[in-house]
Amino acid sequence: MGFLKLLWFALKGLLRPPHIIRNLVTFASVVGVLLATALILAGRITENAVLAFCIRWSWIPLSVLYLVLRHGEPFTRRRFARFFWDIDFTGYDGTIPTYIKAVPVNRYLEKVSFQSTVHPDEWKKQKNSLEMFFGAKIHKFESKESIKKMDIFTINETLPNCIAWDDRFMVDGRRFAVGEGLQGSVIWDAVCMPHGIVAGASSTGKTNILRLFAHQAIQKKFNVQVFDFKGGGDFVDLEDGYGSFIISDPEKARGTLTALIVEVRGRMERFKNAGVTNIDEFNELGGEQLIPWLIILDEAAEILDVKPKNKDEKALYTEIDQSLRTLARISRAAGVHILFGIIRPSADVLDGQIKNNALWRSCGYFADPHASRLVLDSDKATELPPEVKGRFIIGDVEVQAYYLPPQTGMTT
Repeated sequence: MGFLKLLWFALKGLLRPPHIIRNLVTFASVVGVLLATALILAGRITENAVLAFCIRWSWIPLSVLYLVLRHGEPFTRRRFARFFWDIDFTGYDGTIPTYIKAVPVNRYLEKVSFQSTVHPDEWKKQKNSLEMFFGAKIHKFESKESIKKMDIFTINETLPNCIAWDDRFMVDGRRFAVGEGLQGSVIWDAVCMPHGIVAGASSTGKTNILRLFAHQAIQKKFNVQVFDFKGGGDFVDLEDGYGSFIISDPEKARGTLTALIVEVRGRMERFKNAGVTNIDEFNELGGEQLIPWLIILDEAAEILDVKPKNKDEKALYTEIDQSLRTLARISRAAGVHILFGIIRPSADVLDGQIKNNALWRSCGYFADPHASRLVLDSDKATELPPEVKGRFIIGDVEVQAYYLPPQTGMTT
């Protein structure tokens, strides 16, 4: 009975997506080689008819043995069974979990699946024991497909400390490649989350992410504008071949934002007249093509925090602040996207209105849990390795951002 169950597992493994064709071709090739070898050897034995008969048909049990060993994984199943019995890990019906399969998800993760009547919370309580057994850290437990199926994602390889940017990483439309997490590439989809926050203590790689987005927007022929009242030196190399897009003068920033608000309202009027609701639907009509905008505030606190300013500056910066908030509120459908870069989060800068409109969040290391909570509403940023530049929490995922080095050989 045990062998029949093992054979059933092996047949399911043979026909398991996504490699059914490859598995069948390989199995057929093995059967063909075994059959040919058996016939050749049997043909050379003429004195002993019984031996010749056994050799002639030996390809059948050998094929079954290959199938069981290759796709039934009997030793793996036995190893897991002994482990679960040893720790008395049984479900409500008294049965231990049954190993189903292990498949690589990507270079970082492997998914190990079990048929189980054990409650998901009980699996999590055994995390330390399971990690010792696997010899690897567990990334997460998942039982989405069925309450009686548990998938364990183990970490086979940790994230690298640096991933050099390559333009092949770019994705289409209003989406931007950010970096890699354990579950694969990470994207900022500006269609779904039109505005974002990129935060992190000094030297965590915050400006690199902003540069990365500016570079991609330039390649996509977007309108790009960087507000950097410190001078914009971190972005000046990206202007080569594109034109000036750095604004360091508050008066010019005010004028640009005022003009952009007019542009957004004009676009909304055109959408209404054309019977569409957003820039993508409008451009699909095939007539005039509207170009998306990417607005980057390299240090948002320099612009949004008006407390340290004198009376005249306070009026100017208050107007800039209000214009940015207006844009964040009304520009989603018009294809205008704002990124707020923040080194020192505070409630004065990241108030409820900004956070409600900037739903995409990327946060580097902060030693202060309060700063992490202001950005992420959790302490996860304090758990990042502070020595690794470019490591961020995006949503609740740890990500190594792509590194875009300064461009050399600029023309003047």
